[in-house]
Amino acid sequence: MERAGSGSGRAVRSFADLNPRYFKVGMWSHALHRISGVAIVFFLLMHIWEITSVVRGGAEGFTQKMAGMAGRIWVIGEWLLFLALVFHGINGVRLVLLDLGWGIHTQKRNFWVVMVLSAILIAIGSYFFVMRFLAYPWVA
Repeated sequence: MERAGSGSGRAVRSFADLNPRYFKVGMWSHALHRISGVAIVFFLLMHIWEITSVVRGGAEGFTQKMAGMAGRIWVIGEWLLFLALVFHGINGVRLVLLDLGWGIHTQKRNFWVVMVLSAILIAIGSYFFVMRFLAYPWVA
């Protein structure tokens, strides 16, 4: 492990320490924002693939594809997308405000505000996903 000195006399690491054990609030925020962003992009690509099934199989192909997606596993997938969208959206607002200079000195508190707001919205929204999940018949 190599350290390079800076002009102020304070040692600065010259390597990226990506061990989550040493993450602080800012790095967790950064990592969760990137993970949720990648998940949203992955969903968007899957969504485009599904929508273009009209081109590949016509209206019948689209209907068949949509019928295949009427299952509990897809409700879980949509719920995971909901989690990613809520966190990514609220944290994105925090990051924009941070870029504008608001909350620089209170970023740890603001991160926890994002987490609490996300948890509240996720709890409220999850009720509807649970109701939808339970609406499917239990088939062995």
